[in-house]
Amino acid sequence: MSQGITFVTKQGLHRGRAAVLALTVPLVLMGLAIGVGFRQGGGEAEFGASFAAAVMFLVAAPTAWVFAIEFIEAGRFTVMLIGALTSLPLWALAGAILARFSTSWRQWAVRYFAMCATWLTLYVLVIGLIAGITT
Repeated sequence: MSQGITFVTKQGLHRGRAAVLALTVPLVLMGLAIGVGFRQGGGEAEFGASFAAAVMFLVAAPTAWVFAIEFIEAGRFTVMLIGALTSLPLWALAGAILARFSTSWRQWAVRYFAMCATWLTLYVLVIGLIAGITT
């Protein structure tokens, strides 16, 4: 009577591992962004590095845009901490969803890096579009 009944799904990969692995790209981007000397004065090269670091951080933590609202006054540490805490679960969720539809870790990695490349490209295009409209 109970033969052939199973509640175990055989589709996809381990979602917890995929969620943790999906945090690698945003954590690397955040680490590189934090590594730039924000509090040091300097010439044009330091300004360019700080601008690139800010863009990298916003790519990794897209929820940090909330702090651009005028009535919210927050320091850099608050923006970075809350941006990371609210964005990392989104990256983990994306990795877990990709794991559900992947049959091997290689397939998951290809899909994950394609998703990251697409996200980066779209993000840069939107920033360029907004900059083009506002100037």
